[in-house]
Amino acid sequence: MSKPATAAKDWSDVVRGAKRELLLRAARDEFAEQGLEGATMRGIAVRAGCTTGAIYPLFDSKEAIYAELLKQSLTALDAYVADAVAAARTPEARVQAACAAFLNYYLDHRFEINLGLYAFRGLKRLGVGKPSDEELDQALWKVLERIAVPLTDVRGLKPSEVRPWVALLTSQMIGALVLQIAGRLDFLDTGAQTLLRMMLAQCLPDGAAPKGRKVSRNKKQ
Repeated sequence: MSKPATAAKDWSDVVRGAKRELLLRAARDEFAEQGLEGATMRGIAVRAGCTTGAIYPLFDSKEAIYAELLKQSLTALDAYVADAVAAARTPEARVQAACAAFLNYYLDHRFEINLGLYAFRGLKRLGVGKPSDEELDQALWKVLERIAVPLTDVRGLKPSEVRPWVALLTSQMIGALVLQIAGRLDFLDTGAQTLLRMMLAQCLPDGAAPKGRKVSRNKKQ
């Protein structure tokens, strides 16, 4: 390929990438206001200042756009959790660090907890198509594996036995997140991080659970 042709392709890729990011930003607003069910390609196009025809070369459906947003969210979450785990020195500390990072990430990125739960207009069982759902499940498990692996060591479990424990921690953290974001923990004078410490006290051996250490910048601990 000649240099002019290479330069033209590079420029085309830059333009395509810029259009893609513009559409994703517009889609975030559309999904936040309308939910997955209520959102439309036309609504996304209007927010992006383009025609619907300009979207289809990049995304073939609103579900594909939603899946891309969620994929990006899970990738960022995994990087955040991985950094926290890398600084921990023991299996117990890795479990604590992974859970705290999971919780803190979503407390700092509240749009993304709604994105992951498809919860912009009420909780419903929704999806973005089987292939995308399976890919997203794998991306989520990559994050949760950062809890599962050290927890296997801490509790002396087989890999096949640790998934219910991970499910327990995850469901409790998600529940605490939803309640805190909705302001439903305030009147109980508690917060998601306090609940996390209590949960870890049940899941980790005596002496391994955190002792009231603050791990979040949020007001309620």
